[in-house]
Amino acid sequence: MTGGAIKLDMYLAPPSEAAFAVLGKRMRAVLEENGVDLDGAFAAGFAAGHVCGITFATAPEGRYRYLATMVADSPELPAGYYDSLLVTSARGGLSSPADFDPARHRAVINEPGSFSGNLTFAAHMQAAHGISLGEVMRSGAHLKSIAIVASGEADLAAIDRISFSLARQAVPQDVDGVSVIGRTASHPGIAFVADAGLPDPVVRKLRATIMEFRDDPAWPELQAILGVADITVLDPQNYAPMASVAA
Repeated sequence: MTGGAIKLDMYLAPPSEAAFAVLGKRMRAVLEENGVDLDGAFAAGFAAGHVCGITFATAPEGRYRYLATMVADSPELPAGYYDSLLVTSARGGLSSPADFDPARHRAVINEPGSFSGNLTFAAHMQAAHGISLGEVMRSGAHLKSIAIVASGEADLAAIDRISFSLARQAVPQDVDGVSVIGRTASHPGIAFVADAGLPDPVVRKLRATIMEFRDDPAWPELQAILGVADITVLDPQNYAPMASVAA
């Protein structure tokens, strides 16, 4: 759900649309009940929603107020953190990320500014294997990157763990066409945020509404689709180190 005062456009695909619409309706109700002008100007560009962790980490002071973070359902990760899974074709793909040779192979990214699909991908390959990604393909979306790798057009991609769970529901045939051969370091996940100009009581109510969403019938559905176990509140300073990966 996106548009106007509410921005919930990340991890959005047909399987997740209904659940995010329920959450968006709840958040919009908080704003309306507290007299927030939904047509007003917001420094964040919206009143409440979610943004990539790197967007939050590098935002100028006075743009966002942190609210909460979803918890990936993985014992390998700290609560509220996520990582990217390195995938190759299931039919004759790479045996290991270390086998990637930019002179012979092709990597695909979703967007140059994507933390999970490009920045941490490139940083991991350089730090762990001393390998540059070289000239990359650009897909425009994680799910499209999976399709490109499954087809054999590219040899390697980094797909954030929650997007990979979404892909299992949205494009299962493409997920069947790839194999996971590695993972990147973990970082704080997508952040629910509010515009920094909203009054403190409204920010607190928005956070409470997000946490209470776990009692809504739509929450178990979203859990299954995204592979998430919970929603938590992190220290916003946990996001700061992400900026150094993008530097």
